[in-house]
Order: sequence, then C-alpha cells, then structure tokens
Amino acid sequence: MLPQPYGSTQALKAARFDGGFAKPRSLNLVVVFSNLVIPWCAFSVVFWALSFSLRFSHPIIAGLVVLTFVLTAGISTFAAFRWSSSERAAHWYHYFAVSMLLSVSAAGLLGSLNYRYTMEDAYTLMMDLKFYKDVDVGQMKGQQMMDAGLVDFDHGTLDLRKSLGFRDGGNTYCVAPITNGEGSLPVYDFWAVGVNCCSSTRPDFECGEYSNPKARAGLRLLSADDRPHFKLAVQSAEATFNLRAAHPLFFEWVEDPVNELTKRRSQGYQFFLFCMLAHFSLSVAGVTASIFKYAQLD
Repeated sequence: MLPQPYGSTQALKAARFDGGFAKPRSLNLVVVFSNLVIPWCAFSVVFWALSFSLRFSHPIIAGLVVLTFVLTAGISTFAAFRWSSSERAAHWYHYFAVSMLLSVSAAGLLGSLNYRYTMEDAYTLMMDLKFYKDVDVGQMKGQQMMDAGLVDFDHGTLDLRKSLGFRDGGNTYCVAPITNGEGSLPVYDFWAVGVNCCSSTRPDFECGEYSNPKARAGLRLLSADDRPHFKLAVQSAEATFNLRAAHPLFFEWVEDPVNELTKRRSQGYQFFLFCMLAHFSLSVAGVTASIFKYAQLD
C-alpha cells in the first residue's frame, strides 16, 4: 500500500459537502461598511425630509424622498428572504433588510414628532404670517391683524389684575389682557396666554415672561386644540371684569420674538443631530454584534 501524502486525510475531512474546501471566514469590509452607513444615511435623510423646511414648503417632494427609502427597505426585505437557504450566505442581506426597515420607521416617527412639536409652528410664524411692529392695542383691533405671527407692542404691558384661568380636562387655560398702560380699553383683542401657569379662582397669571419688564412682544398661538379653551377663558374674563373682546388673538408673552423663534428652531436641529448620533452609535453596536454572529455561522 502506497503511503498517502501528509495532510491529505485532514484535507478530505475538511472538504465541504458542496465539493469545495473550507475557506477562511474573511470579512468583506465593503459589505460591513455598507451595512453600517447606508441605513444610517437612510435614517438621516428621511428624518431631515420629514422635519424641516422641505416638508413645509414642498411636501410632495419630501414625500417622494421618504417613499424612495421606504421602497428601498421593502425591496431589500423581499430580496433577503428569497436569498440562499444558507444562513451564512444570507446573513448580511437579512441584517441589511432589518436595519433598513428599523431605520426608516424610526426616522419617520421621530421626524414627524420633531416637525409637529417644534418646527411646524416656527416655519408657520416665519413664512406664512407677518411680523407687526409698534402695535398700539388702543388703536388696532384683532380683526385687522388676523395674519399676525410675531407682534411687537408699543408700550405693551399685561394687566394682571384682569387675568383669569379656565379649567377643563385637568388643565388650566390662562389669559391676561395686553394693554398700552393707559387705563381701560374699549376693546380687549390681544391676550397673553399659557397653560397651567395660573389658578382658576383668582388673577395670578404667571405665564411666559410675565415678570420681565422688557417683555413687550408676543408669539401667536397656533394650536387649534387650545384655542377654544382660551376663548372660553376670555369669555369668563369678559363676564368677570366687564370687558369686551370682539376678535381675541392669543400670544405667548416674550421679550424678543425673533430670538425665541431662533431658539425653537435650534431645539429642532439639536434633536435631529442627537438622533443621528444615537442611531450611528446603535448601528456600530449592531454591526459589531452581527460580525461576531457571522463568525459563528457554519
């Protein structure tokens, strides 16, 4: 019997069923990089499209951007589950599909929340409504300023003695008339407002920058949900203090409305950046775990 070459038995034992020999489980860095970066980019772009001025000014284009990534996530999911039956061969396809689905879904939710609660009102006040300066509440009426977004009042002050709160559904809706400091007005159409910053039993308005002597401006209230409650509070003040409000407009009392808008926009941008960094950190952790999982597959 002829001697077999050294190592041939071990080589035959290592042969795979499909006829090939076991290969080193080398890592494709392009695949790893793609699984890290592409879902993160999808998250960032969808979040941006749903959060900022593109959605406000061009909602159809924003929707098409989001739809592109939704279709990408759907196609990648479909392709992943039609891939080879080999778990090892399909590993990164499955990871990519799941990562894209989670990224696009999370971006859709977080981007919409950021737009709804931070950016939408800021864009409406800046782009759709007007900035009125040196408004004398003794001369101007609410009906003349229905398109007001930011208002700087000439000698504007709050008459806290005529403030009142209306309680409904566990919240107290607070109102205080904005005056020019020259006594009673024939019509009180301009009101500073806030929620849960007064009681409903006495005039103790503590909303916005009520204690700031330099505050003489207002940001228009845009919440359609809160407006009926503030109207009821004004009606209560009319009955209590014998006032007349023909077309009441509601404002958050501030010193510098432009600076306040800038702060609100900054909050939206900061939330966007925070979510981008958080997603990237989670992506790094997910890809790292997936690498270890891939190394254990047969």
